[in-house]
Amino acid sequence: MTEPMKREDAAIIYKKLDEAKRYLKRQNVYSCLHCFKEVLEKSLHTRMLPADQKQLSNDINAFQQDLAAAKSFKEMYGPVTFRDNDAKTALDFLKQILVVEDEDISAQLEESIRHDIDAAALNNDGSSSDHETLVRKATELIDSGAFAKAKSMLGEDSELNYLILQLCNTKGIAYRKAGNIDGAIAEFRKALVFHPEDEGLYYNIARAYLERKEWQDAEDAILQAVEINPEFTEGKALLSFVRKQHAGR
Repeated sequence: MTEPMKREDAAIIYKKLDEAKRYLKRQNVYSCLHCFKEVLEKSLHTRMLPADQKQLSNDINAFQQDLAAAKSFKEMYGPVTFRDNDAKTALDFLKQILVVEDEDISAQLEESIRHDIDAAALNNDGSSSDHETLVRKATELIDSGAFAKAKSMLGEDSELNYLILQLCNTKGIAYRKAGNIDGAIAEFRKALVFHPEDEGLYYNIARAYLERKEWQDAEDAILQAVEINPEFTEGKALLSFVRKQHAGR
């Protein structure tokens, strides 16, 4: 049976397209492309009224022109020409370049993880394999949102809990540098589940919000850092900076 056409489905696509526009305006190309990929996928698989479909196609065409003309995009991928009314070709292109980007980020993360494992000297007691397996399983649980299970698995092992902190923090910083701000904030907040009193995590969350000039969210985050550690010099300096910027808006 064919699914009925729903105007709210088109609204969902437009919301994602607006998100891609915001990322492009902030020069967060990586996040912009991920959003736009989702727009194209949904536009190809969502049944819409003819008028809605035509308007969406026109808006996608216009956004593609803005994307191709954006300095931040051209610096990363050079001159690109998108064809109007050809969402499938545009989607294939985005998938190709995003695979390369994701592989680069994954390689950076894997190198950081290996470094963290070596630095933690997990093989001093001959149980390196067991520890690495626990960390890997706990990380998978965290990624799926099963924080309670992950905490139960790690128990009171301070070394493993610290390693989880390092892994999430490392991912968050890599994502922020790549322009994936939502991903960065998510990683920092995962680490907070295990280390809720770590002022450095709130500092990193504030830094991520600053990338998008979201002053209020940045201030809220850095305030929590300073409340945890009133002697946090870098945190107080960042709080002062954020408040000055926010007041000047």
